[in-house]
Amino acid sequence: MTAGNPQNAVPAGKSILIVDDEQEVREFLESRLTAAGYRVRLAGNGDEAVQTFIRFFYEAPFDVILLDINLPDMDGREILKLFRQEEELRGINYGDGVIIIMQTGGKEHWMDAFNKGCDDYIIKPYSFQDLRNKIEEKLQIKKERSGLK
Repeated sequence: MTAGNPQNAVPAGKSILIVDDEQEVREFLESRLTAAGYRVRLAGNGDEAVQTFIRFFYEAPFDVILLDINLPDMDGREILKLFRQEEELRGINYGDGVIIIMQTGGKEHWMDAFNKGCDDYIIKPYSFQDLRNKIEEKLQIKKERSGLK
């Protein structure tokens, strides 16, 4: 099968961008999420995350972004703000855009992240199953909400 074959297409709700500066975390999550049927893209810093988000915005938009709050070049909350601004510029209403789950070491930044458009958060360290449950829950809510429109 070729990459252009529709049989290789990832089902709706199965595309994730992982933004984390820790290579081991990115590789672990990529391996586990790919095995679970997700199409996964990786970014190791804020600049790479923003470029990847913009590059895939129309042709293969992300359903979920797992965004680390502590990155070496940018604060995750600022990246979150840029993602939401980009969606707004392109006519995407809040709630219809990508689901963003912040990874954080504590609860101290979560309220600010929610104010900037975060959908949920998970505290490191976490189990893969907890993360997967959170992703599936958010995707289901989005699916139900879109069915009401």
